[in-house]
Amino acid sequence: MKKMHRWKFKPSELIESTEELYNPGRGWYQIHNFETETCRTPEEMRSSLHETDALVLLLIRIPASPEDLSQKEIDSICCILRTFSEAGKDILLRFVYDLEGKGLENEPNRFAIVERHFQQLAELMGTQAQHIFVYQGILVGSWGEMHTSRYLSSRYLGQLASIFREGTGGRIYHSVRKPVQWRQLFDREDWERVAKTSKTGLYDDGILASETDLGTFGEQSGEDVGWEQPWLPQEELDFEERLCRYAPQGGEVVYGEMTEKMSLEQIIARLSRMNLSYLNRDHDKRVFEIWQTLRWKKEDVWQGMNGFDYIGRHLGYRFVVRQAVLKPKRKEIKLQLVLENIGFARMYEEAELLLEYEDLDGKTETKKIETDVRTWNPGERVSLSQSLISGAGSYFLTMRRCQDGRVVYFANRQGEKGRLLLGEVILY
Repeated sequence: MKKMHRWKFKPSELIESTEELYNPGRGWYQIHNFETETCRTPEEMRSSLHETDALVLLLIRIPASPEDLSQKEIDSICCILRTFSEAGKDILLRFVYDLEGKGLENEPNRFAIVERHFQQLAELMGTQAQHIFVYQGILVGSWGEMHTSRYLSSRYLGQLASIFREGTGGRIYHSVRKPVQWRQLFDREDWERVAKTSKTGLYDDGILASETDLGTFGEQSGEDVGWEQPWLPQEELDFEERLCRYAPQGGEVVYGEMTEKMSLEQIIARLSRMNLSYLNRDHDKRVFEIWQTLRWKKEDVWQGMNGFDYIGRHLGYRFVVRQAVLKPKRKEIKLQLVLENIGFARMYEEAELLLEYEDLDGKTETKKIETDVRTWNPGERVSLSQSLISGAGSYFLTMRRCQDGRVVYFANRQGEKGRLLLGEVILY
């Protein structure tokens, strides 16, 4: 910073916003079903998109024929992925044999066919990795949900997961339906270290329907049944809380015995413990109607908001800048920032945090602030320090996802097009 004998820093108020943020890799999604044999135009595909959703879940049915996928079918899949990506949507992807809930009837009668199809699909996903946020499931089961299939033993799961990792080069997040299925893929020894690099998370399509999330969890202690069996709900939630620091979890809520028993505070505590990043906005409407009758009671900026909106705004990460102050440090002046992640989960993709200086003539300079946003835990504050770039003028904070430059918006009212005014240095 240029030497200034008399100056003062006028910080922004940095008021927290309760608005929904259109940020990548989190939020609500809708399901879109496709069949590789039936082509739709890009215009037809885009016509059903929900404008404010950053995510979509694509279920793409492939034929169970023993023949390899044709080039026409592969081209059709690539067209679908490009269309939604170009529409600004992050893709949750699931290839399936079944869209009717008849997994056993509609999947191939030999595992060798499944293997060959999945090899083709994994190689295809490897070439399209820039368009795919998470791949859900492992191809088999009703709706591809990893149930009602003859190919869900530990041996089959391990073979298919290996095909996925090899074909995609580890560039795409993978999620399995139950914590026990994750444990069937990875050994118990040093499992949390493995979780940091495996990019394998969870999706739960039975959230809050019952004590066990419709069989997602078990009814016996892990001490009694071992690593490769379902555990009691509280044990599984402890496991999820640790596992999903490193890979995302999403899914669907379902109306059931738990729906009307839980307060809003209990629901939020549960979703936060799961590190929940995304939810299906269409399922279950009966649950959402109940959430809309609940109100947040804590005396903060969220007081009085209905449960549905509160939960939607906290899915995934939500970054608030709490403080920006200037402090002299020997021969330089440091800008010190305090940010807080008030969402249910981390951000799982790399992003750059940028400090931008604009002088009195409108000229700008930008400097990267060294930090890894993927380590910003939900419910925690992060303190950062950065030398100022120049002299009198305005200072802004911006965040962009590395892979495509998409803006990540801060949950502060002062943000404009993703650029948050931190304050001004004034000479006098």
